Amino acid sequence: MKGKDRARKKLARSKMSSSQLRQLCLRQNLNLRKFREKVQVNLTQPPSQSSFPTKQAKAKALKKVTTVLPINKEKQTELIQQIAADLKSLTIDNKYARVQQSLSTDIKQKINDYYYRDDISYQAPGKRDTITVKENGIKQQLQKRYLLYSLRELHQLFLEENPDIKIGRSLFQDLRPSNVLYKSSTPHNTCVCLYHENIDLLLKSLKNHIHNFNSINLHSFIKLLVCDENKELCMFSHCDQCSLHFNNKIRDQMIHPTSVIKWTLWSTPQEGRAMKVDHEGLVLNCVEALASRVKYFLFHVFVKREQSKFFELIKQNVNDQSCLMQVDYSENFALVEQNEIQSVHWSRKQISLFTTYIWSQSNNYPFVIVSDDPSHDKYTVSKCLEQIFTRLKLLLPSLNKLVIFSDGSASQFKQRYLFKNLTILAKRFSIGLSWNFFASSHGKGKWSS
Repeated sequence: MKGKDRARKKLARSKMSSSQLRQLCLRQNLNLRKFREKVQVNLTQPPSQSSFPTKQAKAKALKKVTTVLPINKEKQTELIQQIAADLKSLTIDNKYARVQQSLSTDIKQKINDYYYRDDISYQAPGKRDTITVKENGIKQQLQKRYLLYSLRELHQLFLEENPDIKIGRSLFQDLRPSNVLYKSSTPHNTCVCLYHENIDLLLKSLKNHIHNFNSINLHSFIKLLVCDENKELCMFSHCDQCSLHFNNKIRDQMIHPTSVIKWTLWSTPQEGRAMKVDHEGLVLNCVEALASRVKYFLFHVFVKREQSKFFELIKQNVNDQSCLMQVDYSENFALVEQNEIQSVHWSRKQISLFTTYIWSQSNNYPFVIVSDDPSHDKYTVSKCLEQIFTRLKLLLPSLNKLVIFSDGSASQFKQRYLFKNLTILAKRFSIGLSWNFFASSHGKGKWSS
């Protein structure tokens, strides 16, 4: 092989001119000089600091040690650490050790309570929607909860509510309770808010057609439109500076306004049944559809947030004299026979479930009233409240004030007959009653199923 290579190179040199031969000679001399300098550098390096004379001797000694160690990796590590500690020969350099600032127990508890807030996570209603966790060696079954926001949004919201607490997203994630699951784990998200969902659908359709819209979400979209999301003036669209944000940050940032795109919106046609409707048009048309919904969306978000703050404030300050109660009708439960004929499938009997949850200082009380009357009207609401108040006076004899929350269903709660009945019930049970309504589609929690 080497002979053939010499013959090939000799033949190539014989065909070169005198100038080409001189250039080849210079290149060969330069390469030889570089090789000699490299060898010289390697010779000047300090020898290895090993106490073994050769690598082979070190490998044989290492093999003898590893063959007598147990197979289990944890036992191997424990034995090696113990030998090093006994011989006092192993020193670990903590030069690059990461310094972490430990959080106090109060802050950890505050983060834990934050995850359990009803405006942050939704509790699964099913009897089997539980998860088993082990605390202090004892197994406990906890009800599953699903986050209403992504972890990025949730971390940002927590820092805005608690500016004096400094915590990274990874540690914030590690403090998440085991039974509080991510938003992506929600099996089937029903009863979502119409206003939030339509805005979210429009943002997803526009994220590739507006500059700096790739990572947009509902929370960042709100911050983009207003100067301060905690001010009523900005969120009610009465601020002169905020009125320019949509044009400057969205309309003027369209990449190709005349491009044709598709988007989807929830709407209620004349038939009365809500459904998803597909739309197709220009990017400009989609932006205008978004602009027409922004004003009421900001108003809705501000009302929802303030109501949630008020609800949490009352929940934290309850006692046995002043309590908090939330009511709602659950979905009617269909009665199914073990062996039923075919025609019964289309005419099953149903029972209604009136659910209630009461917060007090001494204890919390869940109630559910089962009725064979499936109607959810003013008459059934009045009788259910009467039963709840009767039971509640037995459990809390000193009760004199009750703050009630519910959704804004006009057929059930938000009507004049309910307020007239409240005056009668307040006199009968000697309780001061206050009724509050949540924003649309934002009244779900422990009581809903």
